[in-house]
Amino acid sequence: MKQEKRTKKRQWSIWLAGLMGLTTTYALAAEVGGKPEKTDVVVTYAQASGAFTPIWVANDAGLFKKYGLNAKLQLLNPQVSAQAVISEEADFYTDGPDLINARLHGGQVKYFGGTMQQLVFQIWGAKAIATVQDLKGKAMAASTPRAALDTATREALKRNGLIPDRDVQILYVQTVPAILSAIIGGKTAAGTLSAPNTLKAKEAGLNLLVDIGKLNIPALQVAYGTTEKYLKNNPNTVYAFLKAIAEGVVLSRKEPAVAKKAISKYVKIDDAPTVDGTFEAFAPYWAMNLAVRPEAIRGQFDYLDEKEFPNAKNADPKEFFDNSFVNALEKTGFFQKIGFK
Repeated sequence: MKQEKRTKKRQWSIWLAGLMGLTTTYALAAEVGGKPEKTDVVVTYAQASGAFTPIWVANDAGLFKKYGLNAKLQLLNPQVSAQAVISEEADFYTDGPDLINARLHGGQVKYFGGTMQQLVFQIWGAKAIATVQDLKGKAMAASTPRAALDTATREALKRNGLIPDRDVQILYVQTVPAILSAIIGGKTAAGTLSAPNTLKAKEAGLNLLVDIGKLNIPALQVAYGTTEKYLKNNPNTVYAFLKAIAEGVVLSRKEPAVAKKAISKYVKIDDAPTVDGTFEAFAPYWAMNLAVRPEAIRGQFDYLDEKEFPNAKNADPKEFFDNSFVNALEKTGFFQKIGFK
């Protein structure tokens, strides 16, 4: 009789513990699924590059609206994008390392997710340039100082034995299409490009000098950030944004036709082979994990000029990102539910 009571008591305890665990899970799910504090949001992106396809898909497929957001996508160069977020003119920064630079200068900003945390660019040279070593003593084009493309340019040169600004002069021309024009027009001997401009470079008879994606350089190429104040005051808005982005990645990878339609629209290209090539260039690099990688932050510290950023050497990568939102979504099973694995 006593044994039977003990067994029933143990079963009751197990059931109660399970109920409590289930209640906690539901509570957490409700917390991350709450109504966004702010529904009208401005989402920036830096270039008409296929790297940003999941953001475009999230917008055009109605995924932002699905989670209660009226998103306005705004094309801004990286530095302007970072400043727009800091000044509260934009809600979400979606690009590379500029928030690291801003925080090192005292800005209260943090990353809370990312879909491309390695550098995926290519260096293309003029017809007379056969190898990257041929760039010594010449000039090449990049977009803007300290942007992901600039980081990729400098690191690729270093890995090929060339010192930026000494062996190779870097000219900033703002946009990727302008970089391509600089090479074709003879203004520079080479330049760093992203698809679809890499495909246009090939069509123009330029020479591929370095495929930076294959170097597996850890860095933030497409990461998401905002101010610490925004993270604190608008957690459900952040959750909604991350849910839409995660579904945007899944849809982009599983439904190439949807991704290619977005690429054609935002990059403004109708040529099917170019659209296909752009998709193929980036699809393998859209990570199925939104958590910010510390090594991507640490890598960026190493790429910075010590004179301009003397505090980067001793900076702690963990101070630059907040993965709590991604971790909470992971715990509720949201990512698994949508096939984001």
